[in-house]
Amino acid sequence: MAIDVAKLLTVEQAENLMANARRMGREDVYQLAFARKCELEGARHDDPEDPLVKEFWMMIAAYEQLLSDKNGRRTAAARTRQKIAKDGVVGTMQSWARKRGPTMGFEHLTAAGQWKLTGEALVIKYADRFDAADVAAARQRLKEHGISQLD
Repeated sequence: MAIDVAKLLTVEQAENLMANARRMGREDVYQLAFARKCELEGARHDDPEDPLVKEFWMMIAAYEQLLSDKNGRRTAAARTRQKIAKDGVVGTMQSWARKRGPTMGFEHLTAAGQWKLTGEALVIKYADRFDAADVAAARQRLKEHGISQLD
């Protein structure tokens, strides 16, 4: 039986499917529902003028889901959200790219195989919005973590 996650219209529906999939040992369905949940969360913050914003919030949704899974309870990325409120989406991503080491979000997302949802991947995807040094640092960080198929 094929699951059409596009029919899930709310975050709550996606979370329900995720819980049921885990309970039934269907990791494949869990991953589909996880991706749909992130897409729906990103859509809550969508800016039709700036696709980066939606993708950024998809990343935050993925990170918070991984935190929640790890902690066994709903967990928000409180410090990250504070930084976003202070510096905005692009400013937050610039700061992450310029850090010496990876953020905790980067570590969690890459460990879960979700490297395409990292801030570094978004810096590379939207390279025209960032300094060349920031893009190079993002590429280097991903390469250091064994991710080479960047484009």
